[in-house]
Amino acid sequence: MAKSVYSIVLDDQIVEAVDAFAGRCGLSRSAAINHILAQHVQMDTPRQQMQQVFAALEEMAKGTALQLLSASQAQMQLRSPLQYKYNPTLRYQIELYPEDDHLIGVLRVSMRTQNQRLVACLEEFYHLWAMMEKETVYQPHQVRFQIENGRFARLLRRLPQECCAQQTGEILAAYTDLFDRCLKVFFQNPDKVGAKQAEQLYQQGLQQPMLFL
Repeated sequence: MAKSVYSIVLDDQIVEAVDAFAGRCGLSRSAAINHILAQHVQMDTPRQQMQQVFAALEEMAKGTALQLLSASQAQMQLRSPLQYKYNPTLRYQIELYPEDDHLIGVLRVSMRTQNQRLVACLEEFYHLWAMMEKETVYQPHQVRFQIENGRFARLLRRLPQECCAQQTGEILAAYTDLFDRCLKVFFQNPDKVGAKQAEQLYQQGLQQPMLFL
C-alpha cells in the first residue's frame, strides 16, 4: 500500500489512548492509528496480511515434511530432516516484505554443518534448482538467487493483485515443499540419477501457480 503524510487534529486524550495501545502492541503512533482505522473501515493492513499469509502457510505445511520452528510478525522458520550421514536438518526461513511493491519477501535455506562434501552437494542442488527455474518461470531475468557457503536465498516476487493472503500462503508453502522434496530426491540417489529425478519431480510441480514467484 502507498503511504502519504496527512495532517489531522486529535483530542489529547485520544492521542494518549492511542499511544498506550501502540506501546502494548509494539507499534509507532502512526502505525497504531493506521491499524485502528483499517479495522474500523474493515481493511487489512500489510501487517495483518502478513499474519494471514503465515497462518495459511503453516496450515498447508502440516501435510508435508516441513515442521514449524518459530514464527513472528515478519518471518517464519521451518525445518525438515534430511536422510544423510549424521541426520542433518534443513532450515527454511521465509521473511515477508509488507511494504515492497515488487517483492513478497525472501526464502532462505541453510544447514548447520562443517562437512564440506555435504556443503558441495547442497550447492550443486541449489545451482540445479536455479537452472530449472530460469528455464521455466515467467520473466526468468527477474528471478534472483544467492548461493554462498552452503546457503541459498531466493527473492520472491509479488503475486498478481487478485491473489489474496490465503492463496499467497498456500503458494509459498507449495513452493517450499517442492524445493524440499526435490532436494531430498537429489540426495537419495548418487551421480546424475538424483538430478534427473529432481528435474522430473520439479516438472510435476509446474502445474501449481507458484511460478508467479
